[in-house]
Amino acid sequence: MLSAADNELITRVGPGTPMRELLRLYWIPFLFNWEVEADGSPERVRLLGEDLIAFRDSAGQVGLIQINCPHRGASLFFGRNEESGLRCVYHGWKFSVDGTCVDMPNEPAESDFKHKVRALAYPCVERGGVVWAYLVPHTPPPPLPRLEWLDVPETHMIMSKRVQDTNWLQAMEGDIDQSHLSFTHSSLNPEEDPSGDPRIARIRKMDKHPRFEVVRTRYGTCIAAGRDAPDNERYWRITQHLMPVHTMTGPYGKDPVRNWRAWVPIDDTSCVVIGVTFHPARPLTDDERTRPRTPTWVWTISPEHRAPATTQPFGRWRSTLTLSNDFGIDRAVQRTLTFSGINETWAQDAAPQVSMGPINDRTIERLGSSDLAVIAVRRRLLEAAKALRQRGVVPGEISDPDSYAVRADALFLPADQSWFEASSERRKVVAGVNPDCA
Repeated sequence: MLSAADNELITRVGPGTPMRELLRLYWIPFLFNWEVEADGSPERVRLLGEDLIAFRDSAGQVGLIQINCPHRGASLFFGRNEESGLRCVYHGWKFSVDGTCVDMPNEPAESDFKHKVRALAYPCVERGGVVWAYLVPHTPPPPLPRLEWLDVPETHMIMSKRVQDTNWLQAMEGDIDQSHLSFTHSSLNPEEDPSGDPRIARIRKMDKHPRFEVVRTRYGTCIAAGRDAPDNERYWRITQHLMPVHTMTGPYGKDPVRNWRAWVPIDDTSCVVIGVTFHPARPLTDDERTRPRTPTWVWTISPEHRAPATTQPFGRWRSTLTLSNDFGIDRAVQRTLTFSGINETWAQDAAPQVSMGPINDRTIERLGSSDLAVIAVRRRLLEAAKALRQRGVVPGEISDPDSYAVRADALFLPADQSWFEASSERRKVVAGVNPDCA
């Protein structure tokens, strides 16, 4: 459990909070590049409790600026995106992507007032089909983390995105918790499993209490969940938590596709989950793009459950499946086919997480040995936020982008062999090399 003070510290991301001050030191992914078109409609964005406007100017540059015009506070969402700037429709003041006021047509021609006005703007870069923001103005940003998928061609990946109405940490903790796979995502058919491998299905049903081990790393936390397997072996699934919001779960099978997700805080009580399924060395096959067991597919809202798009922040990424309709649970399916009775895989996680309330009260939790990964990641985040607030210590991984060049893994080993040593080379990003996984 956490103290009330630590629960507040680790979950709250609004202005002035320690966690906001920590998170804004890292590059934050928030839009797909196609969501903003040159001279197209501005996009409302909300990040870390701050309302902003994203737009792409005539030259193709993406800007992220304050939502309210510095003049009289009108929303720049209604602005005209034209001729390399966003022009407020109230009095015509126009701002470039870096917040410079480039035109003030309601002032006399001889006035130099426009040179004294700026809109708050944050640097943006585009990599891997995603727009990244650095939420510290007037400060040279660090390099982007060297995540493997950022350098693969578009044909090698598929992406997903959805909004979840819980605190970001509450959602992210599900991705580092391998014990729930024996329950939440399981089938009542003993041969079926999210991995698609009957052998792993049998192991997960036989050993529902994996032994967790964690190793603190330069970039975050390396997490292993080991389950007993036949022939005196152990099945290890290795998850990566990369500071502060990134996760990678172990892939499956020969020449596997791999995955990455970011759990980006919108505000204290909602987050946007961005996911990528990719292959390091070749285009995805049609089967990998469409089959239900690909890691990103299962995190994608199906077309029949996609809510009508709105112009609110991340308004095209919501589902009609919510707590108000019990996430579509089917009790007959729960009795006869699946453990949860909920069809969409992402909703199988979202339902229990949302049912905790927008921010779970961690002072009344009772954590066991299967929660070791959750405990370790919380500790890492709390230590970093406190060190920054109390002593001004900036986390070292921010200036070490190469430390993010790691992979998740899954493998069988003799029961007495160290997973950390055996997977050491397999967890490194090596161009052209993609080890088979269990």
